[in-house]
Amino acid sequence: MEKTMQFILAQQAQFTVGIQKLEEAQTRTDQIVNCLANATLGRFEELDQKIAVLVDSQIRLNESQKHTDETLRNLIAVVDRYFTGKDDTNGQT
Repeated sequence: MEKTMQFILAQQAQFTVGIQKLEEAQTRTDQIVNCLANATLGRFEELDQKIAVLVDSQIRLNESQKHTDETLRNLIAVVDRYFTGKDDTNGQT
C-alpha cells in the first residue's frame, strides 16, 4: 500500500511539473501571439494609410487625364481645321 501511495504521489508530482511547464509554454505563446497581433495591426494601419494616399493620387490623376484629353481634343481640332482648311466661324474653306 505504501508503494502504491508513493507511486501516486510521484505521478502527481510529475503531473504538477508537466502542468507548470505547459502553463509557462502557454504564457510564452500568448506573448508571441500578442506581439504578432500588434505587428499585424500596425502593418494593416500602414497599408490603410498607403491605400488612402493611392486613392487620392488616382483621383487627381483621373482629373488631370480628363483635362489632358480635353486639351488634346482641342489641339486635334485646331490641327484638323488647319490642314483641311475649314474655319468653324463660317463653315467655309
